[in-house]
Amino acid sequence: MTHDMIFMVCSNLVLPAWILLAVAPNWPWTQKIVHQIWIPILLGSVYLGVFLTSTETPAGGGFSTLDGVMTLFTNPGFALIGWVHYLVFDLFVGAWEVRDAKRRGVSHLFVVPCLAMTLMLGPIGLLAYLCLRFGLKRKVSLDESV
Repeated sequence: MTHDMIFMVCSNLVLPAWILLAVAPNWPWTQKIVHQIWIPILLGSVYLGVFLTSTETPAGGGFSTLDGVMTLFTNPGFALIGWVHYLVFDLFVGAWEVRDAKRRGVSHLFVVPCLAMTLMLGPIGLLAYLCLRFGLKRKVSLDESV
């Protein structure tokens, strides 16, 4: 399978999960599809497979400088690894936002724009959700027991 095909499969794999989070957060299948470990395991396995087969690091590539990271991403395998990384962690954060909002009594309608931002702009979506939660609940803790 080519890097382009893996990119398309992984990108398309997470879109239904995001749609379920936005439009059917309490549906039992959303719980089974999104809030279980199967998508992270699948994408993590893809990540590992691409990582193990992308052994040719471009000259000057590395993680110690911005130029080094930019050079790494000139390699399609490393760019794909970065993309899958974003897909896994953004979906994980979006699913957490939905669970946390439910736990804290935050209306799902307020969470949906945060989900859209988390899908497209990761940390900005998380920041938006945390600001929303603080504005409504006046709590800054990430304590899950609430």
